[in-house]
Amino acid sequence: KIALLVGNNRYQHHPNLMAPVTDVFELSRLLEQLGFQVVSLLDLNKAEMVAAVSQFLQLLGKGVYAIFYYAGHGYEHSGRNYMVPVDAPQPYVPENCISVQRILQKMQQQRTALNLVLLDTCRKWYNRQCALSQVQPLEPWGNTVYGYATCEDAEAYELQDGEYSSGIFMKYLKKHILQNKKVTHMLEDVLEDIGRDPLVTGKQVMEIKHTLKEARSLTDPI
Repeated sequence: KIALLVGNNRYQHHPNLMAPVTDVFELSRLLEQLGFQVVSLLDLNKAEMVAAVSQFLQLLGKGVYAIFYYAGHGYEHSGRNYMVPVDAPQPYVPENCISVQRILQKMQQQRTALNLVLLDTCRKWYNRQCALSQVQPLEPWGNTVYGYATCEDAEAYELQDGEYSSGIFMKYLKKHILQNKKVTHMLEDVLEDIGRDPLVTGKQVMEIKHTLKEARSLTDPI
């Protein structure tokens, strides 16, 4: 069980965020309780993000449960998700960002038993002039789960309570993640809780996509 968590807070050319540093810390603590080996990294530029992902992929192999979590600025364009490194200039373009689908392809190629990608990022798109990056469709291995903090073309929100800040997504994910149930069912509980939160009614609804054909749980002994 291996997890890579990346939280980008302090941006050079975009507004700073507050929640990712707290959310990465909280999630790493919970995943360690579930038996995951966790690498948590904050405020990475593009070269650092590429290097971190490359090393993470080397740890994966047949039968591994792999989690990739990202909190920070991001966007979605024609169904493709991009994470924004702290040094990315304005406006967003794919060559300055990191493609989530490309990472997921490489995770699948390692014959992992479970790939869970959790994206706590906005999914809006602002730069109409931009071309798409080239990404091949995923192989039909049936082992992939996406948990999006928000639905397509919507924003993901942070909560600020005095000194403490947290993403709405993490507020409810940490409530359910230790449950001994299929990972997609656990995420459905998170989705329902976010849907009941009056602070984000009509603004943020979580989305789940998956091709998981076996009842895999994060609590499974490996």
